[in-house]
Amino acid sequence: MRAERLVQIVLLLQSHGRLTAGELARRLEVSPRTVQRDLDALSGAGFPVYADRGRSGGWSLAADYRTRLTGLNPAETAALFVASTTHVLADLGLDDAAATATAKLLATVPAHARRDADLARERVLVDHTDWQELREDSPWLPVLQRAVWDEHRLRLRYGSAPDPVVVEPLGLVAKKRSWYLVARRTDLTVETDATADADDTTGYRTYRTARIQHADDTGESFTRPDGFDLAAHWERTAERFFAGLRRYPVRLRVRSRAAPRLRWAPNAVVDEVIERPDGWYDVAMTFESAYETRVYLLGLAGDVVVSEPAELRADMVRAARGFLEHHPD
Repeated sequence: MRAERLVQIVLLLQSHGRLTAGELARRLEVSPRTVQRDLDALSGAGFPVYADRGRSGGWSLAADYRTRLTGLNPAETAALFVASTTHVLADLGLDDAAATATAKLLATVPAHARRDADLARERVLVDHTDWQELREDSPWLPVLQRAVWDEHRLRLRYGSAPDPVVVEPLGLVAKKRSWYLVARRTDLTVETDATADADDTTGYRTYRTARIQHADDTGESFTRPDGFDLAAHWERTAERFFAGLRRYPVRLRVRSRAAPRLRWAPNAVVDEVIERPDGWYDVAMTFESAYETRVYLLGLAGDVVVSEPAELRADMVRAARGFLEHHPD
């Protein structure tokens, strides 16, 4: 464990040029005294680590002690550092290894490309947890991405809301094949067509980019909130956001052998299950839309009966008849 920490210290110094013992301790989650012992050990082992005293001092490596990864432009470098879902690595016991690997790679990146790597790590997140596979077109994604990078306010026309809103874009999240913009509202007014993802007093909102009708970069700069962590924010608020998207309640009668499959339904939650004496279950569920409901329930044909709403029952009957018309005996 200590050997890995020593490697991380060298790579952090190579990446950042100069860091205090306190900063190193915070990044490595150890005490400053431990870092001091590690730095002494590195110096004793021949690594060119030097301490500069004074107010702006800290620890650094000799200027010529550096390797570089050649051939990568800033955009290619940023692509390597797009943040991925942390819990997947943690489940595999690879979160510490991933942190070390990131530090190693960042240490080799040329200085002109390192800013793009840092921006990518802070402002783009890939969430691989289960959600719908349907790809959603996001024609305004390049405008959003550039505004996130440049810290420029955006004027958005979103969904069916009659008036545009001005937001401060903080990050982009890719969830399966859909994109979401995490931004901060400046006026703190209640929105009619966007789902609040956190405490309303913070002004943070999540926007589904496929529902953005128009986006303009205002050219106005803003100051990014100190300590804002996109991955941590998404982890705290995503479940509430997606729960808000589920707005289509249904009541079903389901054969017992098929009941477990209801929990596999994407974009849906099982709200209530009541066992019946005839081997069926009464089930209450909430889906995202009538379309999503119909698509999934048709796969349970013969094992599910729609009790409510009546329009869904009629819609499924029409879909079944249409299928039979194209598949005659």
